[in-house]
Amino acid sequence: MVKIVRQDPSASQAPFPDPLPGIISFGSINLLAGASGVGKTCLTAWLLTRFRDGTPIFGRTPNIPAKIAYLSADRGWASTRVWLDRVGYGDLAFYSLTDDANFALNKLENVNNRRASARTAVLRDCLEQLGLIPNSLVVIDPIALFLGGDLNNYDTCAIALIGIRRLCREFGITIIGLAHASKQKADKRDQYKRLQDRILGSAAQHGYGDTQMYLASPEETGKQTYTFLWHPHLSEAQTFALERDPKTGLFLSTYDADHPFTENEERILASIDNTPEGTAYGAILKACSPPMDENQVYRCTRDLLHAGWLLQPKHGRYRRAKVN
Repeated sequence: MVKIVRQDPSASQAPFPDPLPGIISFGSINLLAGASGVGKTCLTAWLLTRFRDGTPIFGRTPNIPAKIAYLSADRGWASTRVWLDRVGYGDLAFYSLTDDANFALNKLENVNNRRASARTAVLRDCLEQLGLIPNSLVVIDPIALFLGGDLNNYDTCAIALIGIRRLCREFGITIIGLAHASKQKADKRDQYKRLQDRILGSAAQHGYGDTQMYLASPEETGKQTYTFLWHPHLSEAQTFALERDPKTGLFLSTYDADHPFTENEERILASIDNTPEGTAYGAILKACSPPMDENQVYRCTRDLLHAGWLLQPKHGRYRRAKVN
């Protein structure tokens, strides 16, 4: 006879609203990945201001967390503060493992082949430094240090993520963990087509985690803009075009809450340069097809032009008109 254990349904109901409905659920472990130096910390600082203020994030209104906290496991406070200052965030609960001279590095060593549970215990100690309260949103930068010590080992990552999920329930928190991207070959035909598949390490991070996010540079995608992806487990993936201000380095989005662009419109906008001379229509057509055909490119370009999102500096050339 097989004994079936069922949890009380009322016990599994989230006691707090989702931080970003439809994308980031309460108590979840979410990854935000990208290549080193692409701007993950900068983008995260911008996202945190949106969570703090309840300002829409690509058209979705977040629920303001009771507390926002930041756990740094690499470059420390000085590096992160630069971007928090530039977005005007101000103070937030922050703990840096590398800045803490009292943190014993031997805690991270392999102890009796129990890396996953040992790293989860270290994470617990770090979280306790943040003075968390239920319904907190915590950034872990990067989360790789706490995933068991071997990112390519499926079992190790899976066990670590199960342990981290238990910590989320225990502390009543939601986690956004910054993650690394694997090295990509120069030939784009040899790269993973889906951005979320470029996250460094075992697929256990996808299977045992929640929403995967990815920030890609123009060099990585061949587009004119940066590309930001989010891919929740329970809804379709979406991508958004981002620019960086040349003076501050901060990200600027082409997205407007009053005009949620279709996937094809995002492709058009991402293919167009914002220089005064704009981009030739032929270059837009080449960048967007496939998957779009010539008629789709023409219609989307025309619609964006009529809606005021594109300008036509001269015949056959287009440039973007608005950046939020």
